Amino acid sequence: MRGMPRNADANAALREKTRERVLQAAVRLFSRHGFDGTSVRALAQEADIAVGLLYSHFDSKEAVLSALMRSSMLDVARTLEAADREPTARGFVTVLLTSAVEMLDAHRDLWRLSQGLRHQPEVLARLKLPLEQFLGATHQRLTQALAERGVPDADIEARVLFATVEGVSQQYVQHEGDYPAAAVIQAVARRWPGVTRKRKADTR
Repeated sequence: MRGMPRNADANAALREKTRERVLQAAVRLFSRHGFDGTSVRALAQEADIAVGLLYSHFDSKEAVLSALMRSSMLDVARTLEAADREPTARGFVTVLLTSAVEMLDAHRDLWRLSQGLRHQPEVLARLKLPLEQFLGATHQRLTQALAERGVPDADIEARVLFATVEGVSQQYVQHEGDYPAAAVIQAVARRWPGVTRKRKADTR
């Protein structure tokens, strides 16, 4: 009886390891051949597993890509959480961009794939992911963070910041090791207030 939990844990660990192998194989093949140019059989071969085993983890090729996109959405949420601990707008922006660069370093191929998919709306539509809601929620979080740090016109400034993060991220991914990320982040952060400001009272 005492051995059963260990067996269950071992099985769960094995399933997670197999799942991760499929996801890593998908990043490589989708980046190399495109989503429509990659078959389920090719995915299984790249992951070195049987097709039937792949289907025990994912219902379809779309489910594999959905899992990858959800992973990238979690990465974005983590960068926001790290930045939200900073009391000033400048600190918030600095940590947000720094965390984004660190995230890109850790998952460069995934983010290159994610950026490429933005130009393939027909593929994204098949994933049935709440991307619009996610983007809207991210904008709201940025707006709130800037407003709490005393930034005027926080809604517009949040859009500027979102576009800045997107632009820096794209350039960083496109340049293999020769992008001056630290200098760019410092230059961007200088336009934001570096002092803590009291939040305006709610006059409603």
